[in-house]
Amino acid sequence: MPSVSVKILLFATLRDKYHTKELVVNCNGSIKSLIESASEVLGKEFLRDIYDEELGKIREDITLMINGRNIKDLKGNIVLKDQDVVAIFPPLAGG
Repeated sequence: MPSVSVKILLFATLRDKYHTKELVVNCNGSIKSLIESASEVLGKEFLRDIYDEELGKIREDITLMINGRNIKDLKGNIVLKDQDVVAIFPPLAGG
């Protein structure tokens, strides 16, 4: 797969924990590659915080949106394109 450039936006506690609100990474277009590329910049803990290696997918408590659409609403194999924007929200808390 060719390399694509994707902007990642971090929100709430993720923004605080990793001391950044956005970064641009190159990946092969897969979600896993995107998260792995980001973890090369932010640290290996980022991969564990976002991605469930055992299940091979984004953790259930994480909200990930591509160009404003929740990946849970997207059908089929998700392939990122050049200049896509991925927003990552941590688990929601409150009451």
